[in-house]
Parts: sequence; C-alpha cells; structure tokens
Amino acid sequence: MFYHHINDYIQGVASTDATVIALSTMMGDSTPLQHSNVDAKLYGFDANWFAAINNDWQLDGTISYVRGERRDTSDNLYRIAPLTARTMLSYVQTEWRVGFEAVTVSSQNQVSEENNEQKTAGYAVFNLNGNFQPTEMITLTAGVNNLFDREYQNHLGGYNRISDNPDIAPMERLPGLGRSAYVGVNVNW
Repeated sequence: MFYHHINDYIQGVASTDATVIALSTMMGDSTPLQHSNVDAKLYGFDANWFAAINNDWQLDGTISYVRGERRDTSDNLYRIAPLTARTMLSYVQTEWRVGFEAVTVSSQNQVSEENNEQKTAGYAVFNLNGNFQPTEMITLTAGVNNLFDREYQNHLGGYNRISDNPDIAPMERLPGLGRSAYVGVNVNW
C-alpha cells in the first residue's frame, strides 16, 4: 500500500498562451496542454501472488490500483491507470514452460475534467507465451500478445492530435495494440 503527498507534481494543464492555442487549433487540437506544477496525492496498492496447483501447474499474478487527485483543485489527476490485474496459468517442466495470461483492466471513470479527459471502458486481453532452456546459458522465448486480436483503448494510450488521419478522428482515443508475436534468445555467460 502507498500514499504520496506531492508538492509540484508535473502535469499537463490547459495552455493559456494564445499563440500556442492558435497553432494547435490549426493542427486539429483546440485544447493544447502545457506542463505545470500542481499539488497532488497518489494512493493505492500493488500486490503479487503465486499458487502452486501441483508439481506441473502454477497460477500467479499481480494486481495494481492507483488513485490520483489534485490537492490544489477538486479534480482528478490526468492519465492515471485504472485497476489492472494480470493472471497467468503456467505448465512448468525442468527445461520449458508455457503460460496463458489474462490481462484485465477496469474502466476508468475517475478522469480529469479540467483536461477534458475521456473515460475508458474496461477490457481483457489474453496472451500466450513460453520458453525453452536447452542449456544453462541459452533460453529461447516466444509468444503471442492479444491472442484474440481484441480491440480496446488503453487509458494511457493518448489521443489522436492529427487532423488529417483518415482512420482516427481528431481527439479520439488511440486504439490499443493488436495481435503481435515475438521470439527471443537470451544468452548468459
């Protein structure tokens, strides 16, 4: 658990500079931000857990929650991650492991009204990963993130600020990452 009482927290606030606003408006964004120091408080918790189901199967995960509020106004802090949990079921052998992971993210309704921040819906994505260790020095990894190619909007992903994007309207939230695959080799010596 944590609590932070912060003076001079750096946050984007609405710009009052007429030149900046005019230039930003020409680019499709009439609400540009500038960095400013505000008084804030952050509180929440992070937790990790692990359960061995038997010699071959294990379940583990994390859960994180943070709440951010401005102390100098009665608003929420801008771009604070919602409640997030990761849960992985793994089949584990001596030289290899395969895991199926669920990443679940709550909706974010505690948004900054002063920054015209949009709320985001909750979502869940599923990942598949594994590794193989043929020797003590070499580990091979592979996986697929967002296995089912779920469309979602990550609350921290930002907004489209480009006016001539044919796929995303100005000030619409950017989409989350689609399905992706990876492979890797780790060599220790």
